[in-house]
Amino acid sequence: MARLYIPEPKITLYEDGFDGHDKLSRKTTGDKLSDLVERIDDPLVIALDGAWGSGKSVFLKCWVGEHLKHHGDKTQTVYFDAFQHDYLDDPLIALTSAISERIERDPESKSAKAWRIAKNAAPFLGKAALRLGTAALVGKAISLTGDEDGALNDIGDKLSEEGGDIAKSLNDFWKKEDGKRAAMEAFRSALVQLTAPDEQGSPTQKLVIVIDELDRCRPDYALSVLEIIKHFFNVDGVHFVLGTNLLELANSVRSRYGSGSNAEGYLGKFITLSMRLNNGNKHVGLKPLLQFSKNAKEEMGLVGNPLAEALDVYLELPRLNQSLSLRDIERLYSHCSVLHPFDTAWGGVLSNWMLAGLIILKHQSSKEFRALCLGNTRQIGLLETLGFDKLSFPNRDPLRVERHQLLSEFWNYIFNDGFRADQEWVNERHKQFMPDDLNRGSMHSVVLETARNKLGEVEVVPFGDD
Repeated sequence: MARLYIPEPKITLYEDGFDGHDKLSRKTTGDKLSDLVERIDDPLVIALDGAWGSGKSVFLKCWVGEHLKHHGDKTQTVYFDAFQHDYLDDPLIALTSAISERIERDPESKSAKAWRIAKNAAPFLGKAALRLGTAALVGKAISLTGDEDGALNDIGDKLSEEGGDIAKSLNDFWKKEDGKRAAMEAFRSALVQLTAPDEQGSPTQKLVIVIDELDRCRPDYALSVLEIIKHFFNVDGVHFVLGTNLLELANSVRSRYGSGSNAEGYLGKFITLSMRLNNGNKHVGLKPLLQFSKNAKEEMGLVGNPLAEALDVYLELPRLNQSLSLRDIERLYSHCSVLHPFDTAWGGVLSNWMLAGLIILKHQSSKEFRALCLGNTRQIGLLETLGFDKLSFPNRDPLRVERHQLLSEFWNYIFNDGFRADQEWVNERHKQFMPDDLNRGSMHSVVLETARNKLGEVEVVPFGDD
């Protein structure tokens, strides 16, 4: 049975690394990221920038485990899926909970004791505190202890004791921000304890928090996450890695502050540096891309599917495989699960190659595909999309060259030369692919009928994580 999507890879967070999951040779990128967060003590916010569908989530889920294998004695990693939590009002509470799951596995550890102080302060820093005025209680609880260390250790008990005074403290809270500032100081002081600074104040332990899917969140939630990172976690030894598409994140800024806002400048206030995650093809070469395609067909039950095999021929084209993301390739294969391939008794192999080309055209340019369905064939840019307008074969496999030459001639025959019946295209080499009686006019009709009736009514929408 065929599947519409590639099943989610079974990655065990914090245990699995890149071994067995690194289909695109990205371990080197992971090593560079690890080196960066270990060498630098200043708080970093690193944007791992990649287009939608480039495999950011798989990379980051592997990286949090890979980093622990080599640096787990002095660094803790946390993975937080922001998109799964953006239905909540307050990202600080959700983020604090995710960190607690990692830090408090050993409740008696020094790190766990330090983090509990931050966790107790967190509710009084978020939106709930603004509504209820409870941050004033933090200031009162700390002031009752008489010293900073005592404040941090006793804060939980004092908050419980003073809990009945929430309503009474409401007016005082709005008159001054002392309570919230005290909560902020408690939170940051706990983070500093968590990094176990040496005598010079340099962290000996590090915390690296991965926030994934930030670009898929509601704009107000995504930007709140950035503000929380900047204001609450700005501590040496605490690093953030953001899995995001910076172009889309910039759109979130414009959604909040207007289309004329300086979105890139705004993001620059929060993000220290960015690392570009290759899109899964043009930087890693054709071989890893074809390996991904092979694995995708196996997982989707498409091995031996004539239409999927036809798509493979197109994926070998340099211009196309440099423009498609991994999600794009998955979506193309999804059509092979939905559509029935042509019977090889009609038209041989080329009929499915024709259908595969139309699938790519529809995916790459729905506008041009609609024009084709209306018969406006001279407006179609399929040749440019596939790279057939400037096709070259330096050091290419002879069989691959022959296939691409055949496809180039076929689509040039359809779109470039018009449909004059006096021009012949089918020669001896092409008879193995096309019936003898299929002339230009009938080929034109077949292409239009296929676009309108076989493919025009089907639309596969994106699905799943990056």
